[in-house]
Amino acid sequence: MTETQPTLNGLAAKISELAGTLTKFLQEKNIPAPTFAANSPTSYVGLTPEIFMIRQGLVDALNDMWYLTQGPSESIFNYVHTAMPDAAALNTLNYFDFWSAVPVEGSASYADIAKHTSLPEDVVHRILQHAMTLRIFSETEPGKPSSRVQHTSRSAALARSSGLKALVSTILDDAGAPMMVMNEALARYSRGKPALTQEMNESAFALFHRSGIYGNYSNSWEFLENDGEGEKKGWRAANFVEFMRYVKEIFHLEEVVLQSHDWKAEGKATVVDVGGSAGHDAVVLARNFPDLNVIVEDLPKVKPVFDAELPAEFNTRVSFVVHDFFQPQPVQADIYVFKMILHDWPDDEAARILRALVPALKPGARVILFEYMGQTR
Repeated sequence: MTETQPTLNGLAAKISELAGTLTKFLQEKNIPAPTFAANSPTSYVGLTPEIFMIRQGLVDALNDMWYLTQGPSESIFNYVHTAMPDAAALNTLNYFDFWSAVPVEGSASYADIAKHTSLPEDVVHRILQHAMTLRIFSETEPGKPSSRVQHTSRSAALARSSGLKALVSTILDDAGAPMMVMNEALARYSRGKPALTQEMNESAFALFHRSGIYGNYSNSWEFLENDGEGEKKGWRAANFVEFMRYVKEIFHLEEVVLQSHDWKAEGKATVVDVGGSAGHDAVVLARNFPDLNVIVEDLPKVKPVFDAELPAEFNTRVSFVVHDFFQPQPVQADIYVFKMILHDWPDDEAARILRALVPALKPGARVILFEYMGQTR
């Protein structure tokens, strides 16, 4: 059967209908609708699963409208010309912390921002002018020489959220450049073969960092752990921990942990959260199930963050053990949890991670995996 192709008029009608449904829901539930004003809510809250999917349908329709309005050639042309500059501008704003250079409820001059970021004023002006095309910051008097810079809702969201800043840093600053050599990595290591290479040193990341400006690293975890000097050493690892905390917060992943297993039925059990970062899930489990003893395992650089964030009330039931999950498991427990761990590694490495549990496994011990599931072929 021939698929019905979307049209501009058809999409316009669909967009109007979906936008009306979303707006009606927000009004009925007294949920403020986001605007571009700096004091706008940073995200929609209280969306039902049905409304969430309606919003996603609206986004999909808007994207199709965007592509059809430009046409095939122009849409590709415009994407190629804007994707990298847009990402570079956002990464630069984040790296130099433009967010705190402008008061959330005030404004700053270009000279003020240049002083805060230690960048030439001309550079600051160029970067901000590009960012403003993305509704990130705006001018108080657009186009006038005396105009100052103020926040929009998009820039204010970053000023208010350390987790959102960590997300931008991890995705763009840590992973962005290696992504751009994916084609070369595939050409070198997977072209002409029946399957994607499983060797960590044949990834785009390893290829980029083989002679990159940051040093020689074969995988992202080595990079996160070791980049930087002096007090800055390991700053990317701490940043990644904050990124993970933010992801769990916005997607309410703690509810997934609580509802996916009958933890209460475990009674006085020992749970090991392997690769558990700063212990966010461990605290959730300890708070809701007083009989559980939870041990968080992760790399050395994570422990200071864990120590700083662990509520005192859980000192006796939540602890941290420095452990590399490729090494033999040192703790004998009732349950081992891997949450969003294995998808970061090739299949062979994921098998190594699980195999490392074997020395500690006792009869009846269980392994619980929390993972994203894609479509099967």
